[in-house]
Amino acid sequence: MQRVGVAILGLGTIGSAVATALEERHDLIAERTGQQLVLRAVFERTPERASRANLDPDIIATDLATVLSEDGLDVVVEVLGREQPAADYMVRCLNAGFHVVTANKEALSKHFAEILAAAKQAGRGILFEASVGGGIPLLVSYRQILATNRVTRVRGIVNGTTNYILSQMASGGAAYADALAEAQRLGYAESDPSGDVEGFDAAYKLAILASLMSGRHVLPDEIIRTGITGVTPRDIDDARKRGGVIKLIAKAELGNDGELALSVAPEFVPNDELLAHVHANYNAIEVVGDCVGPVVLSGQGAGPLPTASAILSDIVEAVRNGAAANPAFPLGA
Repeated sequence: MQRVGVAILGLGTIGSAVATALEERHDLIAERTGQQLVLRAVFERTPERASRANLDPDIIATDLATVLSEDGLDVVVEVLGREQPAADYMVRCLNAGFHVVTANKEALSKHFAEILAAAKQAGRGILFEASVGGGIPLLVSYRQILATNRVTRVRGIVNGTTNYILSQMASGGAAYADALAEAQRLGYAESDPSGDVEGFDAAYKLAILASLMSGRHVLPDEIIRTGITGVTPRDIDDARKRGGVIKLIAKAELGNDGELALSVAPEFVPNDELLAHVHANYNAIEVVGDCVGPVVLSGQGAGPLPTASAILSDIVEAVRNGAAANPAFPLGA
C-alpha cells in the first residue's frame, strides 16, 4: 500500500470539504487505488477556520515554508481562491518538487503558461479538473477528445449560480434581485456575487478550455464578457414566447484561419437544444470535434462535495502519472 502525503492550502468551503473527504473516504480510496491518502499539513492563517475544521492543531501552519518542509509530502492541494498569492504558491510548490492539484480557475487562467512551465521544469503534475467543471469529469473527457480530434467549438453553461438565477426567473417569474437573494440564501451565491453574475467566473473557465483547445495561453481579458444583471423578466418572457430560454453561455469557436471567437453572454437557447433543459445549479458543456461530433457533459458544476470529489480524483491521478497527466503541449505566453 502506497502512503501519499497531502497538504491543503486554504480551509474555506472547498478546503474544509477536501479535508473531511480525505478522512471519510480514506478506506474506500485505499481499497480502490492502493493509495493511502494522509493529510500531512494545512496552510491557514485564519484561526476561526482552523478551529472550525476540527483538525489536529499540529498540522496547521501559517506560512507556506512550514508546509513544504513537512516530511512525507507528495501532493499540495491549492484551494485559496483568487489570483494571488495562489498563483505564486502553486509555482513554489512545483519548484519544491510536489505535484499540485487546484480548483482555482482565476489563478490558473491568468497564469496558465507560467504554471505549466514550472510543472514541466520540475517534472511534476499540475491537475485542475475541479477548476472548470466542479464534479463533472469534463477535462479528462476533453483531453481524450483533443487527443484525436480538432475541436472546433466549446459551448455551454459553466456557472451554476447564474444558471440557478435564470432558472428561477424562467420557472417562477421571479425578478433578478429576488432570484439572486434566494441563491444567496441557499449558498449558491456569495454575499458579493459579482464574480458570478458579471460573468468573470465563466470567463476564467472558458479561458482554460480555450487554452487547451488552441495550444496557446488564452487570457480571460480576450473574452467578450457580459453578465446577467441586465436580464429582465420581460427578456425571460420574450424568450418563452419564442420557444426558448435565456442562459449565460460561454463559447469558444475555432475558425478555419485558426482564430478564436470567445464570448460569455446571456443568449437565447431554443427549447429543442439540450442546454435549454439544464436547470438550477447544474452545468452542461458541449464539445464539438471534427471526428466525434458533438459531445455533451452535464452535472453539478459547483459545490463543496462535487468539487472535493474531483480534487481527490486528481490527487490519485497525480501520484499515478505525475507530469504525464499534464497537457501534452507547451502553452505559449
